[in-house]
Amino acid sequence: MAPNGLTKRKAQSTHDLDVDEASSTDKRQKTAEPSPSPEPSPPSDPLRAPHPFYQESEENGIVLRKFYPHEMSNSRARAYNADEIPRPIEQLNAALSETSAHRAKVRVGDAVVHWFKWDLRTRDNRALHQASDIARQAGVPLIGLYVVSPQDFEAHLTAPIRVDFMLRTLRVLKDDLAKLDIPLWVETVDKRAMVPGRIVELMREWGASHLFANLEYEVDELRREAKLARLLASRGMALNVAHDTCVVPPGQLTSGTGKQYAVYSPWFRAWIRHVQEHRELLELSDSPGKNPALARERYAHLFNCDIPPAPESKRLSSEDAQRYQALWPAGEHEAMRRLAKFCEENVGQYDKKRNIPSIPGTSNLSVHLASGTLSARTAVRTARDCNNTKKLDGGHEGIHTWISEVAWRDFYKHVLVHWPYVW
Repeated sequence: MAPNGLTKRKAQSTHDLDVDEASSTDKRQKTAEPSPSPEPSPPSDPLRAPHPFYQESEENGIVLRKFYPHEMSNSRARAYNADEIPRPIEQLNAALSETSAHRAKVRVGDAVVHWFKWDLRTRDNRALHQASDIARQAGVPLIGLYVVSPQDFEAHLTAPIRVDFMLRTLRVLKDDLAKLDIPLWVETVDKRAMVPGRIVELMREWGASHLFANLEYEVDELRREAKLARLLASRGMALNVAHDTCVVPPGQLTSGTGKQYAVYSPWFRAWIRHVQEHRELLELSDSPGKNPALARERYAHLFNCDIPPAPESKRLSSEDAQRYQALWPAGEHEAMRRLAKFCEENVGQYDKKRNIPSIPGTSNLSVHLASGTLSARTAVRTARDCNNTKKLDGGHEGIHTWISEVAWRDFYKHVLVHWPYVW
């Protein structure tokens, strides 16, 4: 049921079995042979019936039934296409709409919290900027929060090298925030289902009223935030979310028939037009301001928080850790250094050099875009400013080609939000 013309990527199941029928046999992801699952009982809802080839995902090690049920049927995928069942983004929007009146009345408490996820930077961070503004206006401290979820690492088949990069980046982020007298509290929550509840507990402990976070567009995460919005509202607190990952938020680009694009080329042309017509999309958010002096007094214990080691199953050997630290230094400063170097030396010839392994023709920025140490806005704007025109589809072909590669990340998020079963 994948949309026609959509290039497939690695599939990964979610709570709603959001995997299409062709996404279950990536031999490269094969791990230890799992024991086959028993035949599922016939569901009362026919749209909950499993896909007939659901066992292939287990046999090829690309889904863990410990966390995810059976892949959805084509009938359920068609129901999404026909708007017969709500998409996860629609569930979140409904939760935000239901709680909007309450959230507008919540007064700022003793602190404001920004929940870092895959946005591990202070530069051009939409939700962090909003949180800083609210805290500054109220004269209260801003607190940074990061939750380490070992079960998420396991369920998402997160590679140890990515966990290592994230933990090293947290150390850089912690130091950067400390210079602004902003604490970063990092806590491990063993069970992923307990994360929302623990966030509520921490906010109560800190006297915080408002939680800010950037949206993640994967299925589980959208549903988690919908539940969290209602949970916080029931406790007299407010969740505020921002679109940060994409230059153009999902849902803003539709074809001539009013539908989601399934093919990249026409989508990219629409993306170019939209960004050039809405120049504010490439405006960069300011970094957070310095906390008031009382932050160090009131929340002294938060500044002493240590970054935890990787879970045992996700640890690199000491040799690998040293090697990857040299190859991939962590943090937003390294991301900005690499972006500047690439734009100065190679972006103009990117279209000619990118497919030649023997020469340094690529940006080496994918890890930073994926980890949120660099925003897509910053990448696109910096490349555009290196061009001899302000048009995103003009000037140096290399710059235009590289921008199209960054835009592909937007495209896949748009597809994922509209057709959640591709995940």
